[in-house]
Amino acid sequence: MTIQITAVTKSNVRQVADLQHDLWPEHPLLDLIVAAQTAVRQAKSHYWLAMDGTQAVGFCEVTLRHDYVEGADTSPTGYLEGIYVLPYRRQQGIGTQLVNEAARWLRSQRVSSMGSDVAMDNTVSQEFHQALGFKEVNRLVHYLRKN
Repeated sequence: MTIQITAVTKSNVRQVADLQHDLWPEHPLLDLIVAAQTAVRQAKSHYWLAMDGTQAVGFCEVTLRHDYVEGADTSPTGYLEGIYVLPYRRQQGIGTQLVNEAARWLRSQRVSSMGSDVAMDNTVSQEFHQALGFKEVNRLVHYLRKN
């Protein structure tokens, strides 16, 4: 079956929240549902779903950031906040389709670049980003001290 990429609306926001929960299981599902509903209603985040018939098999989320984005020299800059494809559907080009759809939308908004971030130990995601043309612009180590 052919994968269809579709924008997330109020009617299918639950599907994106379910996939977000797979990606970020430490966040309660209800919080993700409410956050996604709010983001869609207020147009703060833009989501796309990869659909295999009626089943959502992946999503991506892009925001427009007006604050500083590492390596960017324009504002706003699109930012890939999250991307996820169900494990059994990986390596089939679905993530690429999702990012390309987000990039098309950003171009329609006259936004010329898209930032993203990846954990230093997530080499699979780093390779995915590099394959899509993202260039590494910085590395950062975070510290925390308890007082």
